[in-house]
Amino acid sequence: MAPPKAGYSNIFGRTEKFAAVSADEGQAAEAGRTILQEGGNATDAAVAMYFAMAVTLPSAAGLGASGVCIVHDAKTRAAEAFVFAPVAAPGPINGVSFTVPNAVRAMALMQIRHGQARWELDLAPSEKMASLGVPVSRALARDLAAGAASLNDDARRVFARNGTPLGQGDRLVQSDLATTLVAIRRGNGVDFFQGNFARRLSDQIAQLGGSLPVEALRNAVPKAVTPPSESDGGYRVYAAPPPMAGASALAGWKGEPAPAAATPTDSGGFSGLAAVDEKGNATACSLSMGRLFGTGLMAPGTGMLLGAPTADSTAVSPVVIGNPNNGEFKFAGAGGGLPTASYVTGAIARAAVEGGLPVLSALARNAGRGGYVNALACPNGIRSGGATCQAGADPAGLGAALIATAQ
Repeated sequence: MAPPKAGYSNIFGRTEKFAAVSADEGQAAEAGRTILQEGGNATDAAVAMYFAMAVTLPSAAGLGASGVCIVHDAKTRAAEAFVFAPVAAPGPINGVSFTVPNAVRAMALMQIRHGQARWELDLAPSEKMASLGVPVSRALARDLAAGAASLNDDARRVFARNGTPLGQGDRLVQSDLATTLVAIRRGNGVDFFQGNFARRLSDQIAQLGGSLPVEALRNAVPKAVTPPSESDGGYRVYAAPPPMAGASALAGWKGEPAPAAATPTDSGGFSGLAAVDEKGNATACSLSMGRLFGTGLMAPGTGMLLGAPTADSTAVSPVVIGNPNNGEFKFAGAGGGLPTASYVTGAIARAAVEGGLPVLSALARNAGRGGYVNALACPNGIRSGGATCQAGADPAGLGAALIATAQ
């Protein structure tokens, strides 16, 4: 299947219900839409998109990523943030520091608390993609052109042919990653941080000259907390708690002075995704590998790139807007490309929800400055029947926004 057209979006005003996804890589967005169509909720779709991007865009969302997700639960009317901040592993590999991978554990915790589909269903798209292969998307081809030189031999064997990085449309098969995803699928990911896989990963890191004891994997526990927020009438604008960049996202929402607005030329190792279902549940995640392809080191036999604990690793935050009084939903978004994407996400949320600007118009006006944003917005609430609901992915980011309900 060819990847969806980058930046694709529907403005949804001709149906009684609305459900949608948006992500920095189109095939991952397809996976999220499929989960929604098969009975999963927004959290299930977000989990599926993360694992799919670990296959299709590991430069910015690999299994070694750090990040934060925010869930708005329409039934409980509450929001919860899942923080998997970067923690440096005990022993560098030949002087290169890397993070203890804990995104898998965060996704498992989030799915247990807020998902409604089976964990196996959420993992199925990524496992199939890794095993059977996918065409390299424009987004990954762009990142490989910029960052393939940083990859170690194990990674080059996956992402290059005869010394040349894979290009758009080339077939990408990742058998080792597929085996890792099978291990994650079994037992809700427990094997990843304290089972046989954890021991094998620890041994492989030791063979590379680093140190990642099983105890370090077991002790890297993501946090589930109430996110900080700003009031917007009866709604709350939720962003990431410290040490992540929620303050920057809220500054964007409030219209405070913007940071220097560079325009990214690749993902920079940052990515975002968002999902909303017909009931108004919403989940958005911001992810970071620390830099493009993280450390560039792939642990042998795992297919997994290790994240880099850089100064920018925590510079991520999604934005979700929900009503804690009635569970209504207005916005979910997350960005990539640069550490300033969190600020831009807040600014796009303001433009779409308070400024009356269509999502695609807000994204086009921003033109990728400060980062790429994926956004889902219902300015009048999702219970209005979808008449004002919109989905968009910044065309400059080469991702996709897809509707999950029939028009």
